[in-house]
Amino acid sequence: MKKGLVFILMSLLVCALLTGCGNSKGSTKEESITEDGSSGEQSGGSESIKVGFSLKTVENPFVISVKNGAAKAAEELGAEIIITDAQKDSAKQTSDIESLIQQKVNVLLVDALDSTSIVSTIEEAYDQGMTIVTEDVRIPDAGDMISTHVGIDNKESGKVLAQYLVDKLKEENKSKVIILEGLPGAEATLNRAEGYHEILDNDADIEVIDFKNVGDSRAEGLTVMDDMLQKYSEIDAVICANDELALGAISAITDAGREGIVVCGFDGTSDGLEAVKSGSMLATIDHEPYSMGYLAVEAAIKAAKGESLTEKTFLETTLITSDNVDDAITRHANEK
Repeated sequence: MKKGLVFILMSLLVCALLTGCGNSKGSTKEESITEDGSSGEQSGGSESIKVGFSLKTVENPFVISVKNGAAKAAEELGAEIIITDAQKDSAKQTSDIESLIQQKVNVLLVDALDSTSIVSTIEEAYDQGMTIVTEDVRIPDAGDMISTHVGIDNKESGKVLAQYLVDKLKEENKSKVIILEGLPGAEATLNRAEGYHEILDNDADIEVIDFKNVGDSRAEGLTVMDDMLQKYSEIDAVICANDELALGAISAITDAGREGIVVCGFDGTSDGLEAVKSGSMLATIDHEPYSMGYLAVEAAIKAAKGESLTEKTFLETTLITSDNVDDAITRHANEK
């Protein structure tokens, strides 16, 4: 009788251990690595939605914040995310998206490098039955193939920043402005530049002495600003498409010993906010990159589930100056 009881207890113990192992497997997380080495968080479970996120680059601090927000959303919402890095190469972004199609992602989230050249690739994904969402950069010619867009109103934000600059220049009877416009082909860059020009070109007291489409990196900002400083003996202000260009321009101005030139950025990156705090940058726009990445993945998951979505979701932006920069730094401190 005792031997029989022992056998039964041992059998129950083995079953319990096996059941425990099975339950723990469903709650583990592992890292999903893309072909180019980018990574995302993957939640366990065969029924999780797979999001493919094609980024134009992961070198820019702004995009890194977007990537972090996207990964956090996937982790919290129980989705798998595969993040690719186009390295500012349109051909590579095409290849990345084709790879995501082969991996049978449920929804394709796109941060387009070039809003025009990518259309045929979007058509290919759409024909394969994929749900498509755009982030930050819209793809106007893709039309109804895009389920929704998550970003900001770049033109209106550009107008707000430009008007602030105009007001500051007029206070000091200054007028000569240079515009560094950013990545060519990107819809967001084009809209920001349109906002800048709408304000600056139509103010009789302001003179845009030069503008150039230069890229989006700090090194590019430094190089182009170096050329502008040699070309023009009088420059009062520089307004840039992003904080990285602005920080590069500031370095060139400092190295040249040119005083009195104010610089505006755009994006609200950590370095940009610190530059506003220190006084080396006049102002920037808080683009809320982390929140945008989070909301983009959230929208992608809803789209994959067939939920009804608005045509676009615009995040509110904030003009950041010395008056409110400390609040912005505090607000973004925990966005990791």
